[in-house]
This record gives sequence, C-alpha cells and structure tokens, in this order.
Amino acid sequence: MNTPHKYPKILVLFYSKTGHMLKMARSIAKDAENSGADVRLRKVPELAPSDVIEKTPEWKAVYQSMSDIPDAVVDDLIWMDGLIAGAPTRFGNMAAPMRNFWDLTGKLWMEGTLIGKTVSVFSSAEMVHGGQEATLLATFPTFFAHGLIIVGIPGNIKELYSSGSYYGALSSGEPNDTDLLVARHMTNRMIDVTKKLRC
Repeated sequence: MNTPHKYPKILVLFYSKTGHMLKMARSIAKDAENSGADVRLRKVPELAPSDVIEKTPEWKAVYQSMSDIPDAVVDDLIWMDGLIAGAPTRFGNMAAPMRNFWDLTGKLWMEGTLIGKTVSVFSSAEMVHGGQEATLLATFPTFFAHGLIIVGIPGNIKELYSSGSYYGALSSGEPNDTDLLVARHMTNRMIDVTKKLRC
C-alpha cells in the first residue's frame, strides 16, 4: 500500500561503458534533485571481467569515474516511487548488464511490487539512427509486465525536433546541451506525474 509522502523517491538507474550514459544519468539525477525529489543514482553491476576492462584504457577510465556511484540492488526498486532508466543500445536492445539486472526481479513481478510506480527511459548510440528508439521501446515489455506506468515526452516540447523522441531522451554519441535539455523536460514531467500518483 502506498504511504503518502511529500517528496517522490526517484531511482536513476543506468549502465555506461563509454561515459555517454553516465553524463546523462548524472544530469538527470541533478535535475531530479532540483525538482525536489529524493534521488538515488545507481549503476547496474558490470558483467565484463575486470581483466577485460583493465586492458581497455577508455573503458577503464569510465569505470573508474563511476566509483562514487553504488551498484544497484533489487531493493532500490522497492524503495522508489519512480524510475528513470538508461542503457546504451546493443543491436536495438538494452545492454546486457541492464537486461541482467531486470532478469533478477522475478520475485518483485510475482508479488506485484512495482505496480503503479512510474518509469521514463533514456538511451544512447554512437551514431544517429543507431537503434536508440528501438532500445527504448524494447524496455517497455519488461516495464509493462511489472505494472509500471510509462511516462514519455509530450510532442509540444520544441527540442524534440532536434533531439530525443516521444519515448524518451536520446543522444548520438556524447550528450549535447539539447539532449540534456530534453532529458530535463522528461525528468520534470515524470516527477510531476509521480507526485500525482504516489505522493
């Protein structure tokens, strides 16, 4: 049963290998805090062996830059009122570490723990039309199965003509200022909806 409270509890959950999703996730978490939300920024646990990361300087640097961000645990999903989830595209689908995290949530699904909570999504690829929208849409069946309420971006956001999509915030390569502004619009709307439903 939902216990009313003043500030929505927002989980910003992401995976990043190149740092692009990390940049967007940090920006989204800051925007959520500025909107008055109680925010947890969490990364999904890495699946790649540490020796593989060590042998790739760029990957290692990004991995080390996230050392201040705790790994997500399933209990973070129980804590939250709303979720903003981001994963880079892998052939039009979410990256394996994000998929693996959700594969661990069967007990929550059986108990209906996430029903009525909100979710918005963001993604990135190295090139324009690199599968970002497909990745966002590919997350929806999992979220629908959990009973989450998906919050997209209304078409009256003028920046959608140059960045993002109805389905969520996007970037092609490193997020630029417009990408982050669209993500801010998404975050603010998601928090507004969450307040109406959960607080």
